[in-house]
Amino acid sequence: MPSKAAATTAGVRRSALYDGGRQLRRTCFGFGEELRSIRLRAGMSQAAVARAIGVSRSTICEIEAGDESPSLAVRARAAAALGATIRLAIYSGDRPLIRDAAQTALVEGLLRLADRTWKAALEAPVPGPGRRSVDVRLERGPEVVLIEVESHLRPVEEIVRELHGKRAAVTEAAGPGRRVHVVLALPATRHHRELVRALPRTIRVAFPVPSAELLRALTQPSLAWPGDGILWVSGD
Repeated sequence: MPSKAAATTAGVRRSALYDGGRQLRRTCFGFGEELRSIRLRAGMSQAAVARAIGVSRSTICEIEAGDESPSLAVRARAAAALGATIRLAIYSGDRPLIRDAAQTALVEGLLRLADRTWKAALEAPVPGPGRRSVDVRLERGPEVVLIEVESHLRPVEEIVRELHGKRAAVTEAAGPGRRVHVVLALPATRHHRELVRALPRTIRVAFPVPSAELLRALTQPSLAWPGDGILWVSGD
């Protein structure tokens, strides 16, 4: 039976193939429409553009129809022949689909600790605009625990804003009677403990529950979740 980490990797691969293909189709379609508009404004035929760059007319037709097959080099030459400029751009999204190996190990360690009464979901989607997700979502009775697993600590203020925004979205969608908590899971290294100790006021307000209390609630089925906090975990 495949491990949860292997299942997560397979899911990420499927999502990357699907989302990447969809983005490519959308981009090629938009490029084709724009190229056709520029060509018509220039008073050029598809055949004339094709002759100028040494390809068949059908290739220009494919580009303008949004076909993904013509290469980027051919597209760039077609744009140049029409006096246009082509740019290849990438824009940052909410969260990457992939994790690093250290984060995967931390997630595995966290799941090993969790009592089997918890229902766990990895890369659980967060309601609302965008493609937000939370690394681990645990549910048991009325309790919902959203856990961000960080192998390399980002600015704490950024994490707090992100987690509280996700909590608000999940709380609204969960309905009355559900209690939604947020947890920051960190590797139990001296470096990370020093980083946390350097921000005592921020940590006290944002993550007031000690790791030991979170660990007891995670591992014991009879305990209610105590609130928001930092959970020290190991990937061993």
